Amino acid sequence: ILAQDTPQRLKPHLFCLASKTHCSATIMAATNPQAVQKLVADLKMMAAYETAADWRETKAMDGAFAAMSWDDASVKAALPEYLASSGADRAKVDYAFNALIPRPPQDIDGRQAVMHTWLKARLFSYNKAFPFQFSPY
Repeated sequence: ILAQDTPQRLKPHLFCLASKTHCSATIMAATNPQAVQKLVADLKMMAAYETAADWRETKAMDGAFAAMSWDDASVKAALPEYLASSGADRAKVDYAFNALIPRPPQDIDGRQAVMHTWLKARLFSYNKAFPFQFSPY
């Protein structure tokens, strides 16, 4: 990095290397991954689907199912990896999922189970990028 370069002229990741401060926050802000927003949006659709299923509202069920983030490339890539996983990584993801959604899928149709698997794949992709750390307390 040249001495005449100012932090404003550097790309965020280059500035991190030069200053060695707040790298992950700077890079995360520059890329804006929206991980929390996507997870919350899928959880909302899961809750909407379950509520509609309780009332046997098929149109609302269809709408909630269609509104899931089926086009998210990171989850699509993580899905086969999650399905093939075992051991500690899968246990972490299943633990996190069960904390978010403690009830198993109902037997109304198979779509709720598919939504559960999609959410688990999303959590798997997050755990892969930023490993979960759970406290025993």
